[in-house]
Amino acid sequence: MSHYSKNNSGFTLVELLISVGIMSVIFTVIILNQSKYTDGIALTNLADEISLTISQAQVYSTGVKEFSTGEFNASYGLAFSLLSPGGSNSAYIYFADRDGNNNYNGDWSCPTDTNSECISRVDISRGNVIDKFCIEKIDSSQCDTAGNGAARRVDITFARPSTEAQITFFNPSGTSFTPGDVKGVKVVLKSPGGLTRSVTVYTTGQISVQ
Repeated sequence: MSHYSKNNSGFTLVELLISVGIMSVIFTVIILNQSKYTDGIALTNLADEISLTISQAQVYSTGVKEFSTGEFNASYGLAFSLLSPGGSNSAYIYFADRDGNNNYNGDWSCPTDTNSECISRVDISRGNVIDKFCIEKIDSSQCDTAGNGAARRVDITFARPSTEAQITFFNPSGTSFTPGDVKGVKVVLKSPGGLTRSVTVYTTGQISVQ
């Protein structure tokens, strides 16, 4: 008579716990990386959108686009403001500079009456914000956000026939000022996860996304 034994194999409790632990670590890494990737894509899209809108303002200004019926003398630009009240780190204004003073004259709520300069208020989504403004100088970049010479609002306009950018800075009290040796401004954007991207507009009219 022959005898055989059946070997029952399976997971022990310890093996099961180890397997669950490994899978949890893998899923956590995947989720964190996906979140960071999504953050980065959304921030890049925001920087690209701002860059394209600035380019559109430049084209509209040099191309003498009609703003309202029979009104061809308006320049176009964007206004960014971190002033409180009177600004927002989660929105910017696309406007027509109707009086040629190189800045936006209007409320941040973007009124739509016939005398308004506001074309549209662009609300920033997905928790991204405008973090700060850096004054790009010939020999340095000033990103001080506390001093009276810090920029808390920046208006960028273009006036025909030149493609050069007119950049107006405002200090924390809302007063415009003109730093020396300025070659541009960097608008720094920040995601909920702490990632940063920037859009730099040079006085020459060049635009750089980094």
